[in-house]
Amino acid sequence: MNGVSIVIPAYNAEHTLRECLQAATNLKWTGDLEVIVVNDGSTDKTAEIASSFPGVEVIDVPHGGAARATNIGIKRAQHDMMVLLDADAVLEKDWLEKIIPSFDNPAVAAVWGYVVTANRSIIGKLMGYDVESRLDRVPMDTDHLSTTNTACRRETLLEVGLLNEELKAGYDVDLSRRLKSAGYRLILRKDVRCRHYWRDDLKGYLRQQYNYAYYRMELARRLGKSSDEVTGLGMILQVPLTIALLLAACLGSLASPGTLLLLLLLPFVHLPKTFSLLISKRDACVLLLPLLFTIRNLCWVWAAMNWGIRYATKSKMTL
Repeated sequence: MNGVSIVIPAYNAEHTLRECLQAATNLKWTGDLEVIVVNDGSTDKTAEIASSFPGVEVIDVPHGGAARATNIGIKRAQHDMMVLLDADAVLEKDWLEKIIPSFDNPAVAAVWGYVVTANRSIIGKLMGYDVESRLDRVPMDTDHLSTTNTACRRETLLEVGLLNEELKAGYDVDLSRRLKSAGYRLILRKDVRCRHYWRDDLKGYLRQQYNYAYYRMELARRLGKSSDEVTGLGMILQVPLTIALLLAACLGSLASPGTLLLLLLLPFVHLPKTFSLLISKRDACVLLLPLLFTIRNLCWVWAAMNWGIRYATKSKMTL
């Protein structure tokens, strides 16, 4: 290994990029290290902040999405080992020192770290707590990697074709499937951590969740499988369950007790996770999780319906 290249795709990341780069440029690491920020057409102070760090290479490109920006950084990188890092993630000082030994096994293609919630806002904390609870159940040898904080071999990424630039979301899922199909191992190191800032505002959160659901549908069509060890079948089934409850409610009178009971079931399905997180996090904001996740599920349904309509229209046009 001739060194490590950290690639950070950044789009309007002025609120988190400085902390991200402070951590990335001060890692406990004695080998060669380069940090590349790909400014993905930002309209805020992202480029200015990135350029203020000595030794950090900044590549300015027109806005084309995180997958494209990441691929540009990978192609520019000089070293054999890559770290794919989100601009809203903050690595712990010993992150690299702990991760790299996992690559002593040549079958390992990528190793990623546990994601700890950094937000103080309610929406950000709820989103982060949910991810933490799911990561707690994921085995070390897994079928998924997250580009939030992942180290991987550059030659392996080039071998499988880098990230799919057609996908606005879910490109990490797509890359994971291709790496596993090629016979490589993906490792989650829960003792290696980064702090992550999730979306703080409802509009941004719902936009993200819409893209997440839409491209999950597309990946399910392409890959023949919708779930993995991070996003389990239980989460996927919340979409048809929500649709079924809404249809049942529409078939009845909106004023009837039965219809009201069906609508109450929408947040009710999130109570087990709510109680579990309330016990583990001891944070009263968790009590709002059923409401937020009900809104999220409705957003997922809307995305799935739009994907279905567009796919059916596209299929009809090709006949």
